[in-house]
Amino acid sequence: MTIFAGVGFDGFMAGSGWAWFSLISAVFSAGFYLVNQYWRMPGDLLVFTMRIMIVALMTPFVHTLDWPDNPLFYAVVAITVAVGTSSDVRTFNASARFGAGMVSRLMPVTVLVAFFLWFAVRPALLFEYLARPWLTLGVLLSLASCVYFAMRLNRCEVSRSAMVFMAPALAGYTITTVLNKYAMDFGAGAADFSGVVLGYMYVQSLIALVMVGPYILWQRRRRFSPLVQTLPVVAPPPSLQLRPLLAASFAAALVWLAHMVFKNYAMAYAENPSYQAAIGLTAPVMIALVYRSVGHREETDVRAGMGIVAAALLLVIVTAFK
Repeated sequence: MTIFAGVGFDGFMAGSGWAWFSLISAVFSAGFYLVNQYWRMPGDLLVFTMRIMIVALMTPFVHTLDWPDNPLFYAVVAITVAVGTSSDVRTFNASARFGAGMVSRLMPVTVLVAFFLWFAVRPALLFEYLARPWLTLGVLLSLASCVYFAMRLNRCEVSRSAMVFMAPALAGYTITTVLNKYAMDFGAGAADFSGVVLGYMYVQSLIALVMVGPYILWQRRRRFSPLVQTLPVVAPPPSLQLRPLLAASFAAALVWLAHMVFKNYAMAYAENPSYQAAIGLTAPVMIALVYRSVGHREETDVRAGMGIVAAALLLVIVTAFK
């Protein structure tokens, strides 16, 4: 491909490529939030059936992967399942109750926390930044701008109850952001990162089925009804039917696969996990554009949304020309 001419894939990704991959992952991230706003399926069932489809789609190809040898990689993935699966369930339920826009606008909370958490994992990186003060200033300015503009969006419509409901998921996503970057680093010595990128997704989905499956059976042993039906929502959810559940699960599986491929590659080449997460903050802007195109009414701060895009582009520039 001409985009890689002269530099190769590694050179492209080590430069500005990781940032563009992050931006593409944000597009699919927006789709992930939107899926259950319109189908409004119970989060636990949706996560379970989505993971079944992911495993089914990936199984024919995983035998070609260069799997990581270090068992710590699989331990880290298992931890992300324990933390991330419950976060996904809560996020799906929140999207059904409060809308995708609200959920996406809460996610910036994870960026700043993940930025400082990564220094605990890679403390030497802090000294590298201090040795390049202009780079440090540019990165901090872009991160601060992302958080500032995202919080301006957040003040538009997000209620206190929604923030309390999403708090456990936000904490979980902050942890998985750091662990995701840590897991991607296991591919640094390989010929490429495909083993850790795709292996992470496949193993995570397999473990999620084992963890979520028994819970689903226990939770639904008496009645097969939506979990969100017991919770206050803007509009009552439709009765649970197999066909809409499968449609929502298939859509969620496709956008999750695309999102994670681009996100994992971006995470593998980004120096700090919050860089990738910062560009992911463009998802609320994309959701706002979808709302406008379909005529969905939601009050939003357009200038703040464009501010997020500008801040993300600043992060691209300061890291691409370091």
